[in-house]
Amino acid sequence: MGLHTEPAPVADDEDAAALRARVATSVRAHRDRDGRSLAELAAAAGIGKSTLHAIEAGDANPSIETIWALARALDVPFGELLDPPGPAVRVVRAGEGPRIEAAEGAGMVAHLVATTARGARTEWYVLDLAAGPSRVADGHGQGTIEHVLVVSGRLRVGPADDPVELAPGDLATFPGDVSHRYDALDEGTRVLLLLEYP
Repeated sequence: MGLHTEPAPVADDEDAAALRARVATSVRAHRDRDGRSLAELAAAAGIGKSTLHAIEAGDANPSIETIWALARALDVPFGELLDPPGPAVRVVRAGEGPRIEAAEGAGMVAHLVATTARGARTEWYVLDLAAGPSRVADGHGQGTIEHVLVVSGRLRVGPADDPVELAPGDLATFPGDVSHRYDALDEGTRVLLLLEYP
C-alpha cells in the first residue's frame, strides 16, 4: 500500500494548518532527539525525503498511513505526533481534538481524544453515577493522571479546587494525585474513566 499526503485530511483549513504545525513540530523534535538525518528517517518510514521535508516544514497534510509509518520509524505512539503536551487540566469538548483522514477512498477518520505516556500502566473503568452529593476522593499515588469521558448525563469533575463541567462526549484530563471530585449533575450519568499510573 502506498503512502500519501492528501490535500485535505481535516475538516477545514484552520484545522488542517493546526494539524500540520503539530505534526511538523513533533516529527522534527523526535528526529532531532534521535540524531537522524532527513534521509535516514524517510528511508525508515518508507516515504520520500522531499515528502518528509514538506511535512517538517508544515507544507504537507500527511495521511494516517504516513503518520503511522513515521510513528513506527520513530518508535513513538501515533498520538504523540498529533497531540502536544497540554496544561495540568485539559478539557476536550465533543467534536474537538485532532482529526485526520486515511488515504483517499479508505473511508476512515481518526479523532484523537487523549494520549497517555509510553510505558504507563493504565486501567479503564465505566462509572455509573447518581445525581447527588459530591464524591471527593483523596489523591492517588504520585504522578497518577485521570482521563474522564462523559458518555451520558453531565458531570462536574477535576481537582477539588478547580473542577470543570462536562457534557456527553466531553473529556477532562487532570492530576489524580491531588484531592479531586465527581459531581453527577444528572441522574443516570455514565462516564469512562482511564487511570494512568507512572
